[in-house]
Amino acid sequence: MSRVTKFLLLIPAAIIMLDVLLMIINGTLLMVLLTFFGFYLIASLAFKESAFESLKRWINTGHLSNNHQEVNYGQPTRKS
Repeated sequence: MSRVTKFLLLIPAAIIMLDVLLMIINGTLLMVLLTFFGFYLIASLAFKESAFESLKRWINTGHLSNNHQEVNYGQPTRKS
């Protein structure tokens, strides 16, 4: 990595570090973390399970509910 690249990466890193430091001093970082925790808690209560598991299922299947039928594109289905 050249000196120019290191210098160009140092500028945004310094800005982010300064921003985090100021948020810690001001106490707003704690408020941001508490807000994220509150959203997670509300989502967990709404889905009646871990919000992480719901998000994972949504990413994998495209649906939030457990009882949605999977779509098999061109795959034969087995009925049991």
